[in-house]
Amino acid sequence: MTIRYTCPGCDSVLKIKDEKAGTDAKCPKCKKPFVVPHPDDDDGIEIETSGDAVDQPADLPLDMPIELTPEVSDQKEFDPADFLNSAPVRPAPIQSQPAVSGSSGNRKPTVAELMKDFETTKKKDKSKKPVEPARPVASAAETTGSAADVLTRAYQQKRDAASAPPPMSRADARSAEERSVMIEFAKTRLLPGLAAFFVLGYAWLWYMNREIYSGPPLFEVTGVITKSGQPLTGVRVEFGPENPSQDSQAVAATAVTDAEGKYRLSAFASQFGAPAGSYMVGLTDSNGVPLVVPDEQVHRTVTEEGPNDFQIQL
Repeated sequence: MTIRYTCPGCDSVLKIKDEKAGTDAKCPKCKKPFVVPHPDDDDGIEIETSGDAVDQPADLPLDMPIELTPEVSDQKEFDPADFLNSAPVRPAPIQSQPAVSGSSGNRKPTVAELMKDFETTKKKDKSKKPVEPARPVASAAETTGSAADVLTRAYQQKRDAASAPPPMSRADARSAEERSVMIEFAKTRLLPGLAAFFVLGYAWLWYMNREIYSGPPLFEVTGVITKSGQPLTGVRVEFGPENPSQDSQAVAATAVTDAEGKYRLSAFASQFGAPAGSYMVGLTDSNGVPLVVPDEQVHRTVTEEGPNDFQIQL
């Protein structure tokens, strides 16, 4: 048996199952809440049996056969169009609706309320989508100017792009980084270490091979060799002991004249001077030819008091 109830808000005729009598309902058209009356109430209610059809008067509004409280589950209906055209929406918990005045207890939400909650949740999810960053706006210098300026800037951008180095792959970038590390290591660690090693090695070799003088004391002997008033360059000067003997302390001392004809005797490679005593002077030019020394200048004596400065004129 069906209850035909006229909505007081929009005068729509509603068909309601008699088993819903006494429950809270809402008009699907104007959303006006009401309490489903009992069939025995005399309030303009018509009763329609399942076997007989009741003709609807012509002056009544359009009949809206809809079940106000269908049996629905807590899950939202699956809509393939929403699944394909929009991002997945996480089901939101159904909020409890405020109780309608005159209600006789809790009730289940209607289809219209579920659809309204679904649309609200969908709008909230769309509002949470990240906003795309705004594209950089061209500066005034790039948007103003004549056509020639625009072409000039375009060609300059192409030249800059062509001259820019090509992007490196990850392997190339790693190899470049390793090369830079090796070069930095060679500059800061390897080269200074090698330089220190060679310096220390040279010092050690010099110390081991140095000549140690253990003879008599040496005295500075210098002079100038000239010929016709002009200094002689590259002449080898040799002072040999005049009376060499085992008891004599005199040893041979040599030197080579410089560009000014000056010489400085040296008994050893690293020891300048000659022991005190009598010497005979011998000269040899740069070609190895002996030079004749005047007799009065052949004999020279080195003394401890000095000065031992001997001028030889050829």
